[in-house]
Amino acid sequence: MREFAPRVRMKRIVCVIAIFITALSVLPTCVRAHCPQPEIRASGEYYQSDVVFTGTVIQGSYSAAAGGGYRLRVSRIFKGPVQKEFNVSTDSDNSRFPLDKGRTYLLFAYKGARGLEINSCGNSDLLSKAAKSVRTIENLPHAPPFGVIEGWVLREIEGWVGPADHTDFSGIRVTVTGQSRNYAAVTDKNGRFHFRAPVGRYEVDFSLGEYYPDDDSLWYDPHGFDLHAGETASLLVVSTRHLAK
Repeated sequence: MREFAPRVRMKRIVCVIAIFITALSVLPTCVRAHCPQPEIRASGEYYQSDVVFTGTVIQGSYSAAAGGGYRLRVSRIFKGPVQKEFNVSTDSDNSRFPLDKGRTYLLFAYKGARGLEINSCGNSDLLSKAAKSVRTIENLPHAPPFGVIEGWVLREIEGWVGPADHTDFSGIRVTVTGQSRNYAAVTDKNGRFHFRAPVGRYEVDFSLGEYYPDDDSLWYDPHGFDLHAGETASLLVVSTRHLAK
């Protein structure tokens, strides 16, 4: 499976190793990492994607062994080349997004080894369930020259990153550096922060040592990302205050 976007780093592969319970051995099964974190908003995935469109499946099928390949008749193109039809594929791993013939979808697609690829990690969905995402995309051309940077500070727990019950993440000062100034935000008790910023290039400042970059798959690289008009960039870093003992 390809990286979900140019700045998405797929570094962790989780392997489930079978245990010998009899004289017969079972081959280990490797499962690809789950979706990039944190969840991406439609405004962010629009800029991360190569093609965004709505279309109806006219051909294709899915199998657990090979994944799926589909041909869709385009009804609307939000981003990408103007075509009447698109071919898309999806893998058979945890991010698989099989489609149903005759149904219409809003799809965020990425260029990969097999052409355009789709997955269930972002905002792709049946068009009947995607009204909010469609409205968001429609409003992007009219957005002022600002976006939103939001994030989630989590703790590391036995090698993986995630929230912890009854852990207070409030008061962590997160600094994001832009071309013209620094932006500082303080986390709430759930470790979240949120602020508006002008379009441009940004990076998270790790010099204070209060947090460090997650080494798993991310939609936005905290070491450097671009913020566009109307976009919400969602970041994830790990708190050094809450290291597992």
